[in-house]
Amino acid sequence: MTMTLDPTQRDVTVRRATTADREDLWLLVLRLQPDAPDRATYDRVVGPLLRALDTLLLVAQDATGVVGYLLASQRLTFSGNGAVVEIDEIALAPEADQCLVSAELIGAVEAWGQEQRATRVTLADVLPRETAEELGFATTEVRSTKALDLLDADPVLTSPWDGPAVPASDPDEALPVRD
Repeated sequence: MTMTLDPTQRDVTVRRATTADREDLWLLVLRLQPDAPDRATYDRVVGPLLRALDTLLLVAQDATGVVGYLLASQRLTFSGNGAVVEIDEIALAPEADQCLVSAELIGAVEAWGQEQRATRVTLADVLPRETAEELGFATTEVRSTKALDLLDADPVLTSPWDGPAVPASDPDEALPVRD
């Protein structure tokens, strides 16, 4: 006879987020301070984040449901000798085992970084310093942020370097450049 134990809060599974996680993710996004996005912005951004090839959106789940998420992206740098993975957001449910869930999420993003041939993982200031140090991170820089004014009421979710959001009427027309 085989006996299977019911999963407990200590059993944490990490996986890529899916559209089915949309509401659970939103509840965790609201935990981020001080400037969680409004719901309309979240709804416009979540789909592109799930589809982006250079972005990893993970959820951590235990017997109670989704208890955390991590958002990371890969980018090329000079100082990092090529590709690096940057963890931009981690949000954990207050009832979750903070150390266990963050360690599982970080472990999954490190494995993804290795698959992407990244040379390092950087962590934005999203975890308490002691937790980050316990996970093997060393503080090397502090980033400052500044909010930008939107250029229009409905921001495009692509880089300004991708050119205009709609094809130009004249194919020889130069692409706009933002200084």
